[in-house]
Amino acid sequence: MSASFSLHLAGSSKRLQKFLQYFPTAVFLVAQTGCIVEVNEQLLRVTGYQRGELVNQPFHVLLPYRGSIEQLYQELLRREAEADMPAEVEWRDRQGRSGKTPAMILVQQTEEEPLFLVHLYQLTKETDYALSQRLMEKLTTDTSLGLFVLNEQGRIVEASHAACKLLGMERLQVLNRHVDDVFVGIPEEHRLIKRELLDGVKLHNIATSWTNDNQRYELIVDAHTLQDEAGKTAGAFVLFKDITNLRSFEQKIERNERLAMIGQIAAGTAHEIRNPLTSIKGFLQMFLQSFSDNGMERERTYTEIMLTEINRINSLVSEFLLLSKPRDVQYSLVDLNTVFEEILPIVESQALLFGIDVQFSSRGQLPLVVGDTELLKQVFINICKNGIEAMGEQGTLHISHHIDPDGDKVSIDIHDTGPGIPLYIIDKIFDPFFTTKEEGTGLGLSVCQKIIHDIGGQIRVSSKGYGTTFHILLPYL
Repeated sequence: MSASFSLHLAGSSKRLQKFLQYFPTAVFLVAQTGCIVEVNEQLLRVTGYQRGELVNQPFHVLLPYRGSIEQLYQELLRREAEADMPAEVEWRDRQGRSGKTPAMILVQQTEEEPLFLVHLYQLTKETDYALSQRLMEKLTTDTSLGLFVLNEQGRIVEASHAACKLLGMERLQVLNRHVDDVFVGIPEEHRLIKRELLDGVKLHNIATSWTNDNQRYELIVDAHTLQDEAGKTAGAFVLFKDITNLRSFEQKIERNERLAMIGQIAAGTAHEIRNPLTSIKGFLQMFLQSFSDNGMERERTYTEIMLTEINRINSLVSEFLLLSKPRDVQYSLVDLNTVFEEILPIVESQALLFGIDVQFSSRGQLPLVVGDTELLKQVFINICKNGIEAMGEQGTLHISHHIDPDGDKVSIDIHDTGPGIPLYIIDKIFDPFFTTKEEGTGLGLSVCQKIIHDIGGQIRVSSKGYGTTFHILLPYL
């Protein structure tokens, strides 16, 4: 490297600026005092600084070197001679991010003091750094991908907006926290990062789940370690995709396939079941009348029990058919105010048997909805009955309503103060034949869901370990 460099400049600041712009590299001029005299546009573009933020500032703003500019110059000369190639220096941008790049310092001896022209070679291409910065900004702000970047201690140094939304936290609340402190409560078997990632094991397409504010997210996770130039682990990054909607769609398809299969079975067997039941029921009714006329009380009691069980079988077959057979819904305008006026006495009488208090909170008149009045009554009574039975003795059943935030549905909320539904079965409660009751059929909630879906509504359920709330969302006019 030449130890001198002739600038041939006549002291003009404008001429000095113009001169530096000819350099394709990022360059800046430093006085012997260590203060920056001038910079070029390439340097400003790559580091993110404005000219006024650098001129007259110590060169350490750009190069975090502990010594003077003369000491740095001598050190680079020595290291270049030893390696027979330009030596690297550490540099830092306006955001405080740092890196290493080959550098060269040229010196011009003037009458007053020497000037040092610093070249930072690999900062010449904006694609090497600025584009990567823009990519990082896009990943953290404009994509639906969740992204965490961790340092070697497992602390989060970068997080995307999607990741923060998943956690229910602001970005500043996430940064610099240990990943285990952020994912508090996640099952030990899902702590993939803690167990494997920082040990150098790559994770690819790992399915896991996360629950935040009673909302469950289904995730696909990819994670890799980041290594420094020596091959040592310097950190890691984690990418995850929220596939909750996709998983929900797949589950709906599976449920519809099961219902279609049940429908095929029901179509072939329903009449075969009901026909003999009708005959049996008819003869039992004749026996009942005969036993009553002849004062045969014991036989009459047994016959009544058999008729009750046959009616239960008929009811089960009816639910079975309603669940499985396609049904033409007769759309009409339904006044929910009238519906609740008619079902509340039924619900209250059922609750009275268990010592349950029923509260109905009305925020004005309910809007008209499109649906089937009798089927909607069946849904509300069924869910209220489930809540009452879940509480056992004593408790409160609270019925309220509000307009959904999306603005196109009214939500009927039925809340009980029972023990709640365990998280591991909450996704199964709408499956046909799934029940936790000793005498349950497992068809009640499946039928309710089908009725609501047929009129374009939804049923959501939330349970925080104490109490359960069913949200029945119905389109309204």
